[in-house]
Amino acid sequence: MRFFNKQFFIGMISGVILSFALFLLGGHFFFLAMPENAEQMESTLFPPQFPEQSRLSIQGKTDYRCTLKTLDNKEIKLSDFRNKVLFINFWATWCIPCIAEMNSLQKLYESFKDEDVQFFLISNEDGKTVQEFLGKKQFTFPVCILGSESVPQVFKTEGVPATFIVNREGGIVFKHIGAAKWDDESCVNFIKNLL
Repeated sequence: MRFFNKQFFIGMISGVILSFALFLLGGHFFFLAMPENAEQMESTLFPPQFPEQSRLSIQGKTDYRCTLKTLDNKEIKLSDFRNKVLFINFWATWCIPCIAEMNSLQKLYESFKDEDVQFFLISNEDGKTVQEFLGKKQFTFPVCILGSESVPQVFKTEGVPATFIVNREGGIVFKHIGAAKWDDESCVNFIKNLL
């Protein structure tokens, strides 16, 4: 009995063609479902899943040696914000999911601007690029750029947006990669419980 006969080759070629057709068809539907811009994506965002307060675990300690720069080139040291709750979000101007979550970040920031919570929206792009982007927007949350070459190890992730919530003791109690609806009541309550 020969293994490589005519029926084997017909079956193999048919399988390749069918697999390729399914790949194209599946990819077509996948890309049709993808939002084309930040406004479309914003309407599809969900709040992140927060752990119960009784189940909080520390996912790392904040590296307070991190240095940031404001868009007007003033240096900020994370160590100046010890004993505060920190909301740290890494983002980029080219990132559609980052832009999609910004309106909810603005609302969250407004609900805590008179509280002992410090927000940092950090980009590793140059200040001019970030300023040009923000010049078209009405955001008032604090935006910074990295003052050093790289993100501290404890904040390194595979992508942006990446959000970290830090308690008063410097423990990272929440980490979320990807866009989310941050002005949800669950997020407000989570942060309030850290105060």
